[in-house]
Amino acid sequence: MISRTTIGRSFGGLVRYQFEGRKELPSDKQAEVLAAVGVRADSAAHMSTDFNRGRQLNPNLGQAVWHTSLSFNPDDAAKLDSAKMRAIAEGYVQKMGLDKTQYAIIRHHDQPDNQHLHIIANRVDNDGQTIKDGQNFYRSKQALTELIQEHGLTAPKGLRVEKQHPGQLHGVDHTRHELREALRTALTTTTDGKQLRETLKEQAITFKVFQTKEGKPTGISFAKDGQTVKGSAIGREYSLAGIVRQLEANQATRQAEVSRQAAAQQAREAAAQAEVQRQEAQRQAAAQAAKGPELPAIERKWQAAYHTYTVGIAAQNARIQAHNQVVDSYSAHLKAHPNTEGIQAVVQAMGAATGLGGLKMELERQAKSLASHAWNVAQTYGQQKDLQKQAAGILGLGLGAKAKKAQEQLAILEAKGRYIPEDKHRMFAIYTAEAAKPAPVPGFVASAYHQPAVVALSLAAYAVQREAERQLVVRVIEPVNEIKTTGRAEALHRTLLSKGATLSMSHTVDTQGNRVSELVVQYNVQQPSREVKEISLVLDWAAKQPGYELKESAADRAQRQAPGQQDKQQEQARTPGKSRGLGYGR
Repeated sequence: MISRTTIGRSFGGLVRYQFEGRKELPSDKQAEVLAAVGVRADSAAHMSTDFNRGRQLNPNLGQAVWHTSLSFNPDDAAKLDSAKMRAIAEGYVQKMGLDKTQYAIIRHHDQPDNQHLHIIANRVDNDGQTIKDGQNFYRSKQALTELIQEHGLTAPKGLRVEKQHPGQLHGVDHTRHELREALRTALTTTTDGKQLRETLKEQAITFKVFQTKEGKPTGISFAKDGQTVKGSAIGREYSLAGIVRQLEANQATRQAEVSRQAAAQQAREAAAQAEVQRQEAQRQAAAQAAKGPELPAIERKWQAAYHTYTVGIAAQNARIQAHNQVVDSYSAHLKAHPNTEGIQAVVQAMGAATGLGGLKMELERQAKSLASHAWNVAQTYGQQKDLQKQAAGILGLGLGAKAKKAQEQLAILEAKGRYIPEDKHRMFAIYTAEAAKPAPVPGFVASAYHQPAVVALSLAAYAVQREAERQLVVRVIEPVNEIKTTGRAEALHRTLLSKGATLSMSHTVDTQGNRVSELVVQYNVQQPSREVKEISLVLDWAAKQPGYELKESAADRAQRQAPGQQDKQQEQARTPGKSRGLGYGR
């Protein structure tokens, strides 16, 4: 087990990087908060706010941020789980005197071969006193030695990694370390060069971008304490190209978050509008109810229920409108960023949102198409300069098989793959033809992924529909010890369902040990007459069977047993085996 400790000024960037910096990874590789003392762990914003509130007890302490990373030997991976790592980290906190202040312990799962955690602590303790950082390297070394013995961990070989600690670095090595830490923190949040310059300026760091005579940027260097270091010497990710890539990624993430927040605000506004509409509908309903006699009796009967129905429709349309506005924001983001990063930002913003599966599949298809085109370009036109050198051959004579092959491939590039040879260059020509095509432009028509608004029925239509609804209950009593009768309720349920009825079923056991099933049967007299007739036939059959009981109003029964229905029933009764054919007899 080894450690590395740095002292800094800003909680915000450090907490965001440690707490949220891996949210785009799969769930099993994201950061895990093992402990949070004196700070909230539900969000990076809350955690930073709590740390900054604590440092106000000693506002004159500029470098109030303590950050230690503990990395474990790969040989110890099998014995490490979150509980074990928390116990080790809290032991370290106590031995380093950090247990009298705010601290958080965060485990990272993104590197299985490098189990590690981070400790963020406030150097302003709970009494407003400063926690000293002098000799912390040597105190940390002693604490690690004790913890390794206490927990049976593998001891490190020498101090190779520990020597990266600022206390043992000098000159340009020390400056390079400080620049690396400052850049790693700053590049978690900054989105452009101006913002990066202002953030680094707070730590007395400046940078210079080098350009060609034509004004094309070629490199970057950073300066601190009189020492100047090239970005690429700090780390490949801190070269000019690496920094530009990270700033663009941060900008895409920031814009996706802005789009998400805008969509959320639009959803809130839509909900507020729906509430205003609901109140207006309620007011109009109340005013209409006061007029009473002006409405037909059937509409007055269902007026209150209709109000509830329209409120539900308004709420449903508010959700649909919010969904469509989110889709619009995704489309607008892709129009502004028609590239792979734009697609990734939209897919990330989608998360696990429902109703967007088709759009997500389309964007993933577009991302694959972009990647395929980029690969084709890299395999063909991306090799053009190397092919030109190979084609020149030795001393520019263009001799040899390698030079000849390069010349043939250059000819294919010049022809943009318009002809496909049947020789060894066939695949190269196919890739060239694809690479010569314009790169696909990501995007989609937002309206194609909109959800249609729900159109509410008029009061008159709603009243007619409700008047046509019918409901009854069928009770089926089945002795639990009689195998021949078991399942009659389920058979009746399936039969009625197949005829067009809507059902729900529940089961209880009576005092005699019989299973009592209740089927709530709903149908509508406006359904096709064939469905109503068949439902009626099944119900009348059930009414005649032992162990079946129908709870139905006389008026409803009389309506479904109209003269035409009775003729049909009589015809069915005269046909041998018809009752068995319904599928509900035993």
